[in-house]
Amino acid sequence: MEHSVHPLPFDLPSNIQELAAPQLLGALWNWFLYGALVVQFYVYIYNFPRDNKYIKLLVYGIFFLETVQTVLSGADLYYWFAAGFGNVDQLTSPFFSFLDVSIMGAVVSLCVQFFFVYRISILSEKRSRWLLVCLIICLLSITGALAAFAVGIFSHISDGFLEGKGLEIFEMTWIIANTLSDLLIASSMLYHLRRIWTNDGNLSSYILVSIVRLTVETNLVTTTASIAALLMVALYPDKNWYLCPTYVLGKLYSNTLLVSLNNRISIRDSYEALEGVVDRQAVTVPGSGRSEATKDATTLVAEKA
Repeated sequence: MEHSVHPLPFDLPSNIQELAAPQLLGALWNWFLYGALVVQFYVYIYNFPRDNKYIKLLVYGIFFLETVQTVLSGADLYYWFAAGFGNVDQLTSPFFSFLDVSIMGAVVSLCVQFFFVYRISILSEKRSRWLLVCLIICLLSITGALAAFAVGIFSHISDGFLEGKGLEIFEMTWIIANTLSDLLIASSMLYHLRRIWTNDGNLSSYILVSIVRLTVETNLVTTTASIAALLMVALYPDKNWYLCPTYVLGKLYSNTLLVSLNNRISIRDSYEALEGVVDRQAVTVPGSGRSEATKDATTLVAEKA
């Protein structure tokens, strides 16, 4: 018995794959990175129950936001590829992505960038020129977040990725500001990496170098994703390809934060291993006598982490 094939009640455009692929791939990578984030979050709460309350508030808040964002991205997938299967109008409609990609992603990236600004201020011992660098990074981060909010709000109002042709300026501002912030963070950390390593070769400096090096490496990941999104907006302004990298930006930032914090586990283990070979080193507290007030390397690193 032969089964007749019924044609779809609508015509699909020839470029349907270009419309569908960015959302699909971005959402899939978003879910994948959420799985990695869950593991990192578990490692954090297991190993650092007595961490600074503000750091814990930051971690718990970001994890909550990312959980909500992941649920909303699942609703996006259902709307685009299940309830709206083959419907181009639904496929090009933002649905919840105006909130979970642009707005929530901007909040996460802003918080993480502020965290690294705090680290830079600590490593630089709050010297005036570095406070100026921190201020510039903060202004760029806020500018990027506001531009991302504008992208989300106006794409929701226009009810379409492709209808909002005037959004390119906000998209470019969002991505360029994020990229510059990440580059400044990475270059500042790289400077301090070199300074710490060349000025002092003791054990505490070795541990701090490990922290700074990982920060540079993880910031390069978010910078690469931002540059990829920037190129897609600049080279293909009439397409929605930029959605793929921007969909995962928030998850990249949140994973970067937790990887950086959890790296203290390996640093702690390295210190314990080296302690049996190298004499325990004491670091003098600035402004106090060495014989009266000292802090060991692990305490110093805990403060600067």
